[in-house]
This record gives sequence, C-alpha cells and structure tokens, in this order.
Amino acid sequence: MNGKDNKGSIPEKILIVEDSKTLAKYLVRKIQASIENVQVDVVRTYADLKMLLEKENDYILALLDIYLPDMHTEELVDYVLSREIPSIVMTADFHDALYQNFGKKNIVDFVLKDSVASLEYIVNLVHRLIENRKTTVLAVDDSAVVLHQIRTYLETQLYRIKLAKDPVSALAQLEQDDNISIVITDYNMPLMDGIAFLQKIRKIKNKDVLGVIGISVDSQSAAKFLKFGANDFINKPFHKEEFIHRINNLSQSLEYTARLKAFANHDFMTQVYNRKYFFEEGERYFKEAVAHEKQFAVAMIDIDDFKQINDTWGHDTGDSVIKTLAKKLKDATKGDDLVARFGGEEFCLLLKNISPGAAQSFFENICRTIASLHIQIDTEKTIGFTVSIGLETASCKNLTEMIKGADIQLYKAKQNGKNRLEMDIEQIQAQIC
Repeated sequence: MNGKDNKGSIPEKILIVEDSKTLAKYLVRKIQASIENVQVDVVRTYADLKMLLEKENDYILALLDIYLPDMHTEELVDYVLSREIPSIVMTADFHDALYQNFGKKNIVDFVLKDSVASLEYIVNLVHRLIENRKTTVLAVDDSAVVLHQIRTYLETQLYRIKLAKDPVSALAQLEQDDNISIVITDYNMPLMDGIAFLQKIRKIKNKDVLGVIGISVDSQSAAKFLKFGANDFINKPFHKEEFIHRINNLSQSLEYTARLKAFANHDFMTQVYNRKYFFEEGERYFKEAVAHEKQFAVAMIDIDDFKQINDTWGHDTGDSVIKTLAKKLKDATKGDDLVARFGGEEFCLLLKNISPGAAQSFFENICRTIASLHIQIDTEKTIGFTVSIGLETASCKNLTEMIKGADIQLYKAKQNGKNRLEMDIEQIQAQIC
C-alpha cells in the first residue's frame, strides 16, 4: 500500500526487515488488513536497509529479523535504533542469553516467530502500537530518575507523554488537556500523596474514562490505590516487560470500554446519537439551561415521502438518504449540540445556547441545503429529497414536553406542504424554505 488513502491523509509507514518472502508477505497482508491507512515496506538485506534509510527515515515502527545473510545479529538492531525508529525484534531461534541481551536494549518487544500464533501476536502488537499513538499518558513522580525511566518505556510503545513532578501541577495539566487517558502516579510525593491525588482525580473522571496506575516501593500501597479507584498498581523498581504490559492492557481496556459506550449511545447505521442517549444527555442539559436561563432549541426533522423513496428506488437507496441527512445535520451543528436518530427517517436535534431567531435561520438553511442535494443511485441516475422541520424554542416543564411541541410543529409542516419549517407562531411566524 503506497501513497495517500482515499481521504487524502498520509499513511503511517512501517518497515519490515525479513529475508523470508513468505513470512514478509504474510505480515504485510495481515497488518494492512487490521490497520487502516498504513504503508508497509519490506527489505531483505542489511545493505538494502541502509540504502533505504539513507533516503527515507519517517518510519514509525520497524519489525526486524535478526538473522540476515549479510550482517551480524546485533548490528541491525543497533543501527535501526540509532535512527530513532522503535523496533520489534523477531527471531526463529530463541534462547535465554539472546533474550537477556536484547532485553537490555530499548526495543519494543522481543518475539519468537515460530508459529501462526506468534505471528498473530506480532500483528496485534503492531495494531496496539498504532492505537497508542492516539493515547496520552501523564506520569507523576517527584523523582527525575523515575520520570526518565517511565518516559523511556512509554516512548518504545509510541505513547504521547506528559510529565509532572507533583500532583498539583499534574491536576493543572488534567484540567488543561482533556486528551489525557492514563495517569501513572507515585504514592509518596510533595504537596499531596498519591491517594489524595487519586481522590481528586476521581471527582473529575471515573475509572472507565481516565485510567490510573499507582506506583510505589511499598507493595502495601497497592490496596490503598485500588480501594480509592486506581485501575492497577505496579511495584517499584519496575520490571520493563511487566510495566509495558500493564500499561498496554489498561490502554486496551479503556479503548474497549469507550467503544462499548459508543455502541450503546449511537445509532449503528448513521453514527449519530440514539434516542436513549438523547434523552439522558438532553434532560441533564435541560435542567442546567433552565437553572441558568440559557436559550436553546429542539427540532424534529422528518424526510418527506420516505416510503415512496423506498418503494421506488429500494431500501439501499433509502438508507443512503438517511445517512446523507445524518451527516449533513452532524456537520452543520456544533460539537456540543445533540443530533439523534429517533427511528426510521426521523431525527431530533437540540441546539445549545441559541436564540429563537438564530435557531429559525439555522433550520431554514438546513431545509434549503437538503433540498439542493442529489444522491447518486447508479451511473446515470441521481435523486433528491426534502425534509419537514418542527421547531420548539419555548422552555416547557421538561424536555419531553419540548419534543412534543416540536412534533406538533412538524405535523403542521407536513400538512402545510412539506419541505418547510414550522414554529410556534407566537414566537416567530412560520417560514417557508
């Protein structure tokens, strides 16, 4: 896989140094199947490797066979590490002395390639490392030596890294950077101990959102950390492999949890929120908005004559229409607005911090934009579609009542000719798109 993907983004580049054509092809195929937008280059000799890296050195990861016909075992690894490319070392001949020797080098992992299972482990590890590039870890310790050690270990695993020498500055970083996913914290520190720090963290985010690993020379601290909400604990001094596996396991666990939440809160077909999440988050915001006298708007949107679209062009085309509308609604709203599919061809939107007049203009524009779209259904045919919108901006006693008000206005829009917006006439007169 070379060049840019169909979205125009630059692919991640991985280098494989392997003299077995069969094995190299297997790894390339598996890696490209499991990771989107990746370029995998293969060289078979040390000489070819040096020629390649003289021209290109933007590889994020290398997989290195340490037995090539034209080089010494360690020379290859040392050379690639000198080019600051994180490396997975692969060998078909494993013995303890070799393992101990490479364990002293700053490599990602040392893997025996003697079976399909071991090759699958390599592919899964590559996938994990690519995901780690999206993950920010904050390490907190008053020892510069320990922070350096943690940074070194995390760098081999491609994590984004932040460091803090005390919990107070760490809390400031957590407030400023919402992308921090994992915190590694010592127990004995100035200004605040690790447990007090952990308690403050848990007032901000729970353990499914922000992972915390406690560290200490005192193994008795483990129970305290876990009792107050840590996800894991590691004893000092660290054993490199244990440290790395615990961090990677936590990162993977947080990733799976986030994915499950996304499945639970989003509509599968359109990827906008589902009805359940809309009511959960919408009710919370409704109470906040009423308490602080914030203006907001709720709208119901329905695709006009959707049954006719399905009957004429088929359900695949109907699905394309629904997904096109969902994307347009999502693209048009702000990040904190709520867009949900309520079922079938019906959507509900909650726009935050918006006046009735601004909400009217927004949905009038949505109506016009949708009416101008054309969806390609085959090489020669395109179709268009329209929507009807009911808008409610008057604060009712609860969110459900506002949605009912928007639904009444939607019914009026359908009755009055479709492809239009209707609002409460006492607020702003009904407008035709």
